[in-house]
Amino acid sequence: MNTPILVGICAALSLGAAEASADQQVISPSSSVDNNTPTSISCAQERGAPLGKCSYRIKRDENGQTTVTVVFANGFKRGLFFMDGRFLKASVTMSGVGTDTDWSLKDGTHIIRVDGQRYEVPDILIAGD
Repeated sequence: MNTPILVGICAALSLGAAEASADQQVISPSSSVDNNTPTSISCAQERGAPLGKCSYRIKRDENGQTTVTVVFANGFKRGLFFMDGRFLKASVTMSGVGTDTDWSLKDGTHIIRVDGQRYEVPDILIAGD
């Protein structure tokens, strides 16, 4: 492949990642004392591991879809996609395709299993403003 083409592709990918990151930072949880939004969610990256804490980012679109991107302590990320308050699917990652899932809503918390990972997402994050 031609070097200028590779440089252009790399620049486009970097710009896209930077734009996505900036967009998510705008709607990340606030650290305000009176804000009821949690600063982390419960998660486990490996099957059978105890629940720990993960950071997250939220993105909402005009069609009612909410994406919660969960970030584990080691930097691994997985997107959880919701529509009208219901879990739809998870993003494909190197650890799995995200189609082996289980979901329930219990006491205001979305209990989600994707492949061997577990997530507990408060409904307040999905319902939004």
